[in-house]
Formats: sequence, C-alpha cells, structure tokens
Amino acid sequence: MQPGGQATYIFPFLAGTVGLDADSVFDIDDFQYMLYRPLYWFGTGVNPYLNPQVSLADTPVYHGHQVTIRLKSTNKWSNGEPVDADDVVFWMNMMAAMKDGVYYSTTGLPSDVTNVKAASKYVVTMDITSPKFSESWFTNNELSEITPMPMAWDRTASGPSNCVANVSDCTAVYDYLNSQATNVSTYGSSPLWGVVDGPWKTQSLNSQGKLVLKYNKSYSGPTTPGHITTFIEIPFTSEQAEYNVLQDPTGSQTIDVGYLPTVDAPVPPAGANVGSNPSSLSDYKLNVNYAWQLSYMPYNFRNDTGQAPIFDQLYFRQAFQSLVDQEGVISGPLHGYGKPTIGPVSDYPVTKYLSPQIANQGDQWTLSISRAETLLRDNGWSVNPNGTDTCIHAGTGAGECGAKIAAGTPLKFNLIYATGIDWMESAVRELSSNASLAGIQLSLTAESFGDVVGSAFGCDPGVSGSNCKWQLALWGSWTYQPDYLPTGDTLFQGGAPNNAGDYDTTQNNTLIQDTLDARTPAQFDKSMYTWQNYLAGQLPVVYQPDNATLVETINGLDIGPQNSAFTITPEDWHYLK
Repeated sequence: MQPGGQATYIFPFLAGTVGLDADSVFDIDDFQYMLYRPLYWFGTGVNPYLNPQVSLADTPVYHGHQVTIRLKSTNKWSNGEPVDADDVVFWMNMMAAMKDGVYYSTTGLPSDVTNVKAASKYVVTMDITSPKFSESWFTNNELSEITPMPMAWDRTASGPSNCVANVSDCTAVYDYLNSQATNVSTYGSSPLWGVVDGPWKTQSLNSQGKLVLKYNKSYSGPTTPGHITTFIEIPFTSEQAEYNVLQDPTGSQTIDVGYLPTVDAPVPPAGANVGSNPSSLSDYKLNVNYAWQLSYMPYNFRNDTGQAPIFDQLYFRQAFQSLVDQEGVISGPLHGYGKPTIGPVSDYPVTKYLSPQIANQGDQWTLSISRAETLLRDNGWSVNPNGTDTCIHAGTGAGECGAKIAAGTPLKFNLIYATGIDWMESAVRELSSNASLAGIQLSLTAESFGDVVGSAFGCDPGVSGSNCKWQLALWGSWTYQPDYLPTGDTLFQGGAPNNAGDYDTTQNNTLIQDTLDARTPAQFDKSMYTWQNYLAGQLPVVYQPDNATLVETINGLDIGPQNSAFTITPEDWHYLK
C-alpha cells in the first residue's frame, strides 16, 4: 500500500459521507477492483485506454442514441452464477435511487439515460437522452463508472429484495449493504462480500489496515500461469516508515513490492528514465511508473474566511503560480522523478488528449518572484517582501485590487497538506518561503490524507456545519478514475462533485460542454484542444509537479509493466524459476 493510505471500505457503490471518504485509490483500485471487477477495465501497458481483454463486456456499440452492452458469457461470480445483464441493471437502479452517490450526476449517469433494461441474458441496452453526446466520453466517463453487483446483494436484513426490478427498493438495499460494509472485521467471513467476480477474495482486514487477500479459484478472467495466490497489503503512515522496512525487514514484516521515497532515490543519469537503487536495497529492482493523474492544489473559491474574492482575480492566480518552482521540486526532493504540470490535462504519460499547443508551450509559469511582485503591485497591492502585502487601492478599475476586496486586506492564507510524503512536505515549505519573498504569508497545517481530502471536498455553503474555512489544500494528485477521459466535467465544470474549490465560469463551462457534445472524433479533438488552450492560462488551480511512483520489487518476482490507470493485477505476478 502506498504510504498514507489504507483500505477501509469494501462495498463498491459509494454514497454519502462514507462514500466520499472511500473515494480514493486505496479503496477502489487497491481493494474493491480486485474483488469486484468494473464493467470496463482501463489501462493497457502505460496507456490509460480501454482494455477489452480484461473488461467484463465487449466494446459498447452505439446506434444513434441507444447504446448496447454485451457482457462476456464466460465471467462468473464465485457462487457459480453468471455475471449478466441483471447485475448491470442492479447497479444502474441503485444509481438512480441514491442521489448522494459519489458518481451521481444531474448531467451524467444516471440522469442522462432512460429505458435501462436487460434485453437478454447478457445484453444491456439504454437510451441516452442528451440531444448531443460524445460516444468516447460516454464510454470512458459514464459506462466506466459501472460495477456489476451480484444478485446475492439484492437484499435487506429481512431477506431478499428486488432493487434489480424496482428502483423504489434500492435505498433500503443500499442502507443494508452499507451497514454491513462498515464492520471491517467481518469482511473475511461475510457471505455477502465473499461473492466476487474478481481474482481475489478478502481473507481479513484488521483495524490497523492490514489487508489479506486470497486468490479466487473460480475467477474466469485472464491470469498468468504460476501467479501468486496470497496478496497482503500493509499500510504505512509515512514513506520513511516503509523505507525502513524495505532496508531492514524483520520476520514479522517483510515487503516484496514497496515504494521508494524520491528523496532517497539516487538521481538518474541525464536522459535516463530510471537510475540506480540505493545500496541498501540490493535485493530489489527499481521501476518507475507515472500514473494517469493530474497534480494540483485547489483554491477554495467558496471559503468563508473573507479571502475568496482574492482567488477570483486572475492576476493573483498568475502571481501565486509564479511562486511555484516545479522544476526546482523535480530536481530537488523528487530527485528527477517528476514532470511539470502545464494545464488541466496531464502531459504524461503522453496521450492523444493533450492539446498540441499546450504541449509545445510547456510550463508558462516558471518560478519568478519578480513577476509575482509586479503583478501584485500593478493591481493595487503594497508589496512588502518578507512582510505582508495589503490592498491599498480597493476597487474594480485598472490598477485596483478587484471586486469585494477591501482596503487593508492582507495576503495571508492557510494551506493544509497531507503528511507522510517527504517530497510534498519539502515542496510546501519551499512554496511558503517563495511566497514570503513576495509578501504573501502562508500558514502550513499538516493533516492526514483523509482529513485533507475530507476538508477539500466537504465544503457546501448551503449545508449547516459544512467546513468552508480551508483556503488551499494539497493531498497529492487526482487520478483519472473512473472517469478516464480528461474532459474537465469531473474536475473543473461548475457544480461538479469533484470540483473541490468550486471554480465556476460561464466560458469554461460552455467549452467543457462542447467536448461532451462532440459527435465525431474530429469534433471531439477540436473541442478538447480549444477548452485546454483557454483554461490552461486561467489557472483554476495551482499546478504542482506530477511525481513518479518508484516501485521496488524483490529480486525474482515479476510484476510486469505497471498500469498508468493505477489499477493493479497481482493475479499476473509470479516468481521466476
């Protein structure tokens, strides 16, 4: 398990506050997907594209506004029942019932489809109600959210239910399943969670987060001959704690596959993708994996501390981005294992989704204290290096601070960040130092990964008790999953549930919608590039370096190339003879 996280929740349908807490790589990719396969699997080698071989269904077929999904008849649940069309309808009906579902959208699933039905044993059809839609988007960002659920789960405490046929039954079914999922000590013995269609079953998960999985002998999907049959995930609170075990394993705690902190990795030679291992890890082989993710730190445009109007000003966002030394972090604490983030779509691994214009421009906001000072001074601020800048020209005209920013307002902010990742702690300290040189005071608050994510996605001004005091938050990166197509509707469209800081402008929303409405591949590419070319310069978030994951594998164990979509397949890991 990567440092800072652990498996906590087994039920793949995420809803409510428990769903938000479990909406992470640690619970989804590293746990749930290994037991309960999603309808469509993404990741082919280093590319984050649809993988037909591992998917439970053939590539969807579109006939106008109807989509047909044909499941493979070879897939079975561990209780012997086939993975069939009813299992997909079961999930879709629960989506329709649970409007606080993590993936529920008023503009996407399940709101933009109707007439969802099992047309035959292995065929599901549904009608798309949107007047315009991109087939690529619907496959990669809508159908990708579906995980078929077994009929053994269609029940409540009192007995079998009928959510598969009646949406009105689904809330009670969800409540029952969620109540069972909150008791982690029963995961290994539960007859509910023991029904899996993936290659693994839960043997145990203890209160410290140690997860033991056993191979599911009924699994009918692809595997590698001679693969491992036991898979254990051990949580660590920090990179250094895990590194200590890698260097000096004990009888009770050894690691076959672990993670090397970049701060402890020898810098790779010029032009090389990977360098040598530390001498203390001679029993391991080092591999580098860049995940399909976007590294950024959101501003909270809804914070109730009085500083939100400052974030609304483009000149301020330009000034603040000018204080982020991405190349310095990459060459410093990342030891060369990183790439600068240059816009709202990741530029690595290289995909067809990135705008050529943005790719050619590269990082437009390299470190420049003087640029930051000039931008602030030219827009009404008294710049006091190593002190605190204040607004001296209030108003909305040229050379003034901007709307709702009163004279005397200071540039003082709190930044919460996740602990346990050495390079990230170094990066925020450097940012704070750079900011102070331009008169911006950053107060750094270290919290657990879960607390940072909970704060960042827990602000709803319309809800009593909602936490909207955070101003800047850094937890790492957003993994494009289960929405693998980076069209912006997940992270940057106004009102999107994963738009943590609630960035919301009419032009951006319109350009994103154009990508969703594109009917041909050529129209889609044009819309994607137009949107990126606009939003990259608007700096809706603070771009951060995209860090590589340094994977250590014990000599003799072959785990193959790691998936950039961050899904893992231990059923393909095997020891060399």
